[in-house]
Amino acid sequence: MAAYPARPAYPSGVIESLLQLVQDAPRVVLDVGCGTGDLARRLAPHVDRVDAVDFSESMLELAKSLTDDNARNITWIPGAVEDVTPDGPYALITAGESLHWMDWDQVMPRFASILTPRGVLAIAGRSWNTHPVLWDRELPIIEKYSPVKDYRRVYLIDELRQRDLFDMAGERQFAPEPWWPSIDEYLECRHSQRGLSRTHMGESAVAAFDAELRSLLEDLCRTGALETRQGRFKLEVVGQITWGRPRSGRPF
Repeated sequence: MAAYPARPAYPSGVIESLLQLVQDAPRVVLDVGCGTGDLARRLAPHVDRVDAVDFSESMLELAKSLTDDNARNITWIPGAVEDVTPDGPYALITAGESLHWMDWDQVMPRFASILTPRGVLAIAGRSWNTHPVLWDRELPIIEKYSPVKDYRRVYLIDELRQRDLFDMAGERQFAPEPWWPSIDEYLECRHSQRGLSRTHMGESAVAAFDAELRSLLEDLCRTGALETRQGRFKLEVVGQITWGRPRSGRPF
């Protein structure tokens, strides 16, 4: 959990496009699985209110500590999305890298019931695995040390549509934006991912993973394969959103 703030920010195009999806008044947003508030804190200054839900109270406490005076219209709600009682209706529901943790058969009908007539569910994501030289050499290190050995990629939107839980209205991918982490920040960012979390890996695996990845990054910086500036190296972050209407199913 403590590693989450090390993740790169969503590209600005993601935030701008999410705000364009808010068509109804009042401009109230529900951010589900909000984590440290990466979306909620940037949307809040431009809407009437954001209700941000996460099952981890410690994550919400961290989110609050990162919130400035421009985003005081956020209501932080502890609990699983399946269990809380949202104060809708909502002109927009956002899910940033979180929907895969939820019970789709429960939450999608619930989302449908609390959206305004033109409201949509927007599923946002970001990737920083965009440097081919780094990724080609980093992936074997990840596979070596990650305790997740049975990983199967789930194409979330396809799964939702195949289960008749989502009517997609549109999708966008945004131009890459630069990200300049230090090596320490990059290592911390990797540990924010479930398959590389310190809790799952264990102390000895974390130490070995950090040492091997640090050596790789130092080598790529030294040889010029990665552009460097004042102790940082350049990567790019790509963002994408998919939006549409969740299917109503049985009423809640």
